[in-house]
Amino acid sequence: MELGVYENDRVLIVDDQPEIHDDFTEMLRPGLGGVSTDDLAASFIGQPERAFSLPEFELLHATDGEEACDIVRTARASNRPIAVVYVDVRMPPGIDGVETTRRMRAIDNDIEVVLMTAYADKSLSEIIRGTASLHKLLYIRKPFSREEIQQITLSLVGKWNVEQTLAEQQRLLAASHQRLEAVLDATGDAMAMHDASGSLVFANKGFEALFGLNECELKALSPAALAARFAERFQEPTPRYHDDRLLFVDRDNLVQEVAAGPVPAQRLFYQSTAPVRDSRQETIGHLRVYRDVSREIEVERMKAEVLRLRAELETTYSFDGIVGDSLKMRQVYALMQPAVESDVTVLIRGESGTGKELVAKSFHFTGPRKAGPFLAINCSAVTETLIESELFGHERGAFTGAIRQKIGFFERAKGGTIFLDEIGDMPQALQAKLLRVLQEREILRVGGTTPIPVDVRVIAATNRNLEVAVKTGAFRDDLFYRLAVFPVVIPPLRERRDDIPLLADHFLQKHTERLGKPISGFSRAALHAVLRYDWPGNVRELGNAIERAVLLETTEVLQVNSLPSELTPVAAAERDPSAQPAILPLEDVERQAIARALDISAYDVGAAAQALGVSRVTLYRKLKKHDLSSRPPSPAGTTR
Repeated sequence: MELGVYENDRVLIVDDQPEIHDDFTEMLRPGLGGVSTDDLAASFIGQPERAFSLPEFELLHATDGEEACDIVRTARASNRPIAVVYVDVRMPPGIDGVETTRRMRAIDNDIEVVLMTAYADKSLSEIIRGTASLHKLLYIRKPFSREEIQQITLSLVGKWNVEQTLAEQQRLLAASHQRLEAVLDATGDAMAMHDASGSLVFANKGFEALFGLNECELKALSPAALAARFAERFQEPTPRYHDDRLLFVDRDNLVQEVAAGPVPAQRLFYQSTAPVRDSRQETIGHLRVYRDVSREIEVERMKAEVLRLRAELETTYSFDGIVGDSLKMRQVYALMQPAVESDVTVLIRGESGTGKELVAKSFHFTGPRKAGPFLAINCSAVTETLIESELFGHERGAFTGAIRQKIGFFERAKGGTIFLDEIGDMPQALQAKLLRVLQEREILRVGGTTPIPVDVRVIAATNRNLEVAVKTGAFRDDLFYRLAVFPVVIPPLRERRDDIPLLADHFLQKHTERLGKPISGFSRAALHAVLRYDWPGNVRELGNAIERAVLLETTEVLQVNSLPSELTPVAAAERDPSAQPAILPLEDVERQAIARALDISAYDVGAAAQALGVSRVTLYRKLKKHDLSSRPPSPAGTTR
């Protein structure tokens, strides 16, 4: 049987006389002549009957009303309903045919019933007409002819099958319609169909919510009223939307919802209209869709901001972003360049505050892994009991407190770089495991049994003398040699004094912009103080000193009194007469004398040499010895 098409030929005969059952069996036996289904209509309008072969009806028999109801109930429950029932009106001593019909209809309201009677019962037609449960009911009088029974049975069986097929198709259509409505409601878009005149034909839940009316109320509106409703709800987008080029090339179809709330709460919709055509391709209406694109625009803006920040990071942490143009820093840049495009393990060495992490970021954001994550972990800042879990992760239940699985730095840095700062402070027990990771490129979570491959670049840094640590047994020699494949040494700030003006101006601009201070530069005394100081804390100390000075400064030029007191021993002595100047080494005295002579002579080397009582050749030699420049310092510029 095809889906939605019924072929039911079950017929029930209910009569207390056995001979009636025999007659029906004989009359509805397959192969006897009669009228075909195709010829029934012709026979009813007077055309001659033609012989045909009867189908094989499935006949069921009952001798009283109770038995008949049981048969109908069982058939209904087994999903094999009965199409037609012939019921005798009088079946003493049980219930009569009319009551039997009522009960059967209560069980299966689709049954076709034919009442049979041998009496001229005038009240039967009144009973049938006055009882709602006896609709679709025929009655015939006994005795009846074979052709009569065949015609009625064929007609009613065909009618039952056609009606059930149509009912099933209607149920399928209704279910399909409900599914379609559910899909349209779930799209999140407001959708409505209008006919050719502009009247509403259909609206989904999104459209109802958008216009604040249900479908019936919307359908009651005229096209003009619908247009007025639209004008109440929407307006042309504001410039912040209209000028947005992130999403739409055609911005004419953008409309902004009129909302009482603040501007961020207003929503932007993209409206589109498409024709609806019938099977003859004639336009019968239009489908209108309103899509809320406010979130999409915000997402696109966020993506653009991420791209901008990534580009800024790449610029900031590229080699050009490292502030420094001294000879020693140029040597560092030249050394770094060959290792940028490779995955070689790098060991960055230098005093605290020299900018080792900045150099590590330059390797990452200049190299092929810049699209991946950059994760840094300070090996000295994490307790010995937790650092293994932080680096490699752990499985649930690996130790007390491990209530869930944790992914470590090596897994999280997939496709990127992991920076192991202060590697010299790593516990010895962990050094062997790190060595295995560097050699095998796989890790084992704490409590785990399955090795996990990792794809990361490792950059390490330390301010300790690892060679001494290796000799004393504090650091594994095999790990040292594995890390030191490509060593990079960052010189301290006192060894690259030419970079101090550049760095000082870089930090001045950075902090004045952040704090909103109108400070344009350094006073001569302040710049001299910055240049004279040895900066034991290196670049970090310099940055902190400038930040503090910017915060304290009240003029448009940073004065020496705003700098930390250790930078200005003379000023400190003036503020505290009891303070005695420290005894400086002869080399420092010589350096300061040369720097002061250059400053007073406006960097005229000849005049400075004459004032110092030395030759020009001697002064040039001492300038090189003390890493001083013969050019006047300029705080302008922040790149090397």
